[in-house]
Amino acid sequence: MGVGMDRLILALLLIACAGAALAARSVTVSPGFAYYQDRSPQSIAGEIKSAGYGDVRLVCTDNDKINDDLLKAFHDAGINVWCLTFVNGVYPPADLPPGWQSWQMKRRRPSNPDGFVAFCPNNPDYRKWKKQSIVAMLESHAFYGVDLAEPFLPAYPGPSSELYGCLCEHCAAAFEKMCPGVGGPPDFEDPKSPHYYKTDKALYEKWVGFRVATVVGFLDDLVNGKGGIREKCPNVKIATWSLGLDVADSLARLREWEAIDGAAIVKRVRPDVHVIQTDWPDWMKPDLSAGYPLKYKQIADSIRQAAPKVDLVLQTDIGSKPANRRGKAWIEEVEKAAKQIGCVTTTHYEYSLGDYIYSEPPAVVSVESEDGGLKLVFNKRLDGASASNIGNYAPSSGRVDYARVDGNVVHLAISGADGKPEITISGLTDDEARRFHHDKPACAMTESVRVTAE
Repeated sequence: MGVGMDRLILALLLIACAGAALAARSVTVSPGFAYYQDRSPQSIAGEIKSAGYGDVRLVCTDNDKINDDLLKAFHDAGINVWCLTFVNGVYPPADLPPGWQSWQMKRRRPSNPDGFVAFCPNNPDYRKWKKQSIVAMLESHAFYGVDLAEPFLPAYPGPSSELYGCLCEHCAAAFEKMCPGVGGPPDFEDPKSPHYYKTDKALYEKWVGFRVATVVGFLDDLVNGKGGIREKCPNVKIATWSLGLDVADSLARLREWEAIDGAAIVKRVRPDVHVIQTDWPDWMKPDLSAGYPLKYKQIADSIRQAAPKVDLVLQTDIGSKPANRRGKAWIEEVEKAAKQIGCVTTTHYEYSLGDYIYSEPPAVVSVESEDGGLKLVFNKRLDGASASNIGNYAPSSGRVDYARVDGNVVHLAISGADGKPEITISGLTDDEARRFHHDKPACAMTESVRVTAE
């Protein structure tokens, strides 16, 4: 197939996807996780589809690492795919150009928590590179939309955090340009300084406004600036992100601590969708109530007032840490609560982190006839040794010649069967080695099940 035909097919896919409605349920997928390795794209898409999701936020880092076969599998399954990119930094390794070290955000104390390398949005070289890299991903692959995730400046709970930033020379220059005559940013180190942020409150308030303007301006440039997403990729849906946090006076605290003002973002950038991301002090709570989205109503109302037509989405975390692992019942309740504050859907980070991966035994989702046997689709990824053991499958007639495992799918070759045989399945376990955390044993079938082709 020639390059011209490839581009024509890509363009048709983009147009078709752009015309689709927002899906009812959304989940985030990090394709680099072990759970998605060494299995077919079709098995991944089928598992996500069988879990009830029609919309995927695909975490994307490097353009050349995006799997077009996976995108096609999602499209073939009727699933919208968003390109989720972190706009304030990267998780190494990443395809960065020479000299990228000069882009790094200057914090009160040098630190890259969890390995994340944060970059300064006022650095012109970083801003140019980020815009070009996003556009390249969207032009090269058939995405329904793009998520401009985590644009905030650190850090909770404000300047008292050693992660607070950015304090580089580009930010100082931009602050002076926005507020001439201020003489530089506040002093965050010396309480005796007349310009200490708790002492010179007028200077500090200007600094807070500057930080918010930095985030809004950065997103506006990525989307609406010359060579930006709207100019280069007009058919791609755009989702901006901000934060939700359950604290008193949350709108003011988010502005001050993390330079986030969702209303200002949507008013200036004019996205199709806006995502309210659950901030880490909330999602890390082991006992976080499924009704917590109701605490974000003030935030949601402010965004909707600024842009009544924007679709709101709530992002939540379902297991980045073992203590905050969430199950299906919790997820369903969160989705209901999110709709009560005006969100059209939720997106959960990340599918393979949910409690169901660590607690539910393998279960058959569907059975289909195929040439020479049966296709068994399960609710989760299976352990290859147990799932390929033909002794775990007992047909009512004929014999099982072999079992081929593909993630959550088992292809059974059956010979000598009369009609559509029933298959009794037992002894299967899930694939504990592919989990993100390894604090629980593999889940095994507790009893045998009998299935037949539909």
